[in-house]
Amino acid sequence: MYCTQCGKRINKESHFCPFCGAEQRQRNTDESKDIEETKVGASEENTEDESSSSVAEDGQNSVEGSTQIKNETNSVGKETENISGEKANGKTKSSDKEEKNRNWDSWRSLLGPIYYFQEGLWKKGLLVLSAVLLASSILISLFPQLSVLWTFLIVYATTFEYTSSKDIERKKQDNETMWKELPSLFNKDTVAIVAIVVSVLVLIISSENAGKSQLEENAEPVVTEVLQDNYGLDYTCNDVNITEEYDNNNYRAAATLDDNSVIHVNIETYSGDRGNFNVQIPYEEAYLL
Repeated sequence: MYCTQCGKRINKESHFCPFCGAEQRQRNTDESKDIEETKVGASEENTEDESSSSVAEDGQNSVEGSTQIKNETNSVGKETENISGEKANGKTKSSDKEEKNRNWDSWRSLLGPIYYFQEGLWKKGLLVLSAVLLASSILISLFPQLSVLWTFLIVYATTFEYTSSKDIERKKQDNETMWKELPSLFNKDTVAIVAIVVSVLVLIISSENAGKSQLEENAEPVVTEVLQDNYGLDYTCNDVNITEEYDNNNYRAAATLDDNSVIHVNIETYSGDRGNFNVQIPYEEAYLL
């Protein structure tokens, strides 16, 4: 070390110059430098520690963030699974309901009016049944050879199979209890009741007339057989028309022959079965021929 005053070399531990006696401040400066270096080192260590702490905190935050993201992902996954499960359950319930509806639809053609009553559409059900009865009556009148029972069942099943599903669907969509195309008069209770009563009476009358027509048609060859076999007359019966009904089993009829002559015959059925009958031609009627 050198003296700060005279510049001579002195011991570095000396506080005063032995040559000029000047106080030496270099040591203090060095000490200050050492202190500053120590502070700088400590600061750098603190900085390194803070950096390490920051890195550690960042790593911890990163881990926590990853854990949180993973938890959120798992939560979303579970929610998705729950939603998928609910949808699957919904689809299963919907499928079960559709299956039940299909099973019920198979019975709808036979239990049509009951189906309407169950859905609160009894007036519609009665009007549809009235239409079925009237349609059956018309068919029986036009084609007397048709079976009354089978004609009614076919029209009944076909009609209710189609109309019931349509009417229930219209109720669900538009809350429709009566067809909008019909006048409001048909929405009255009494109209539906009167319609079903009238249609039943019409069917009964049509059935009776159809039965008579079938009996008349079946009696034609029998009249011819009786004239030829019992009386030896060469006549053929072309038409039989029932003119009077004594009771449920006996009828009086006019038989038209091939020469346009008319004789009166008696027809007797057995136990109301018009398919099993007997034709009687009075002697005086045959004698006039």
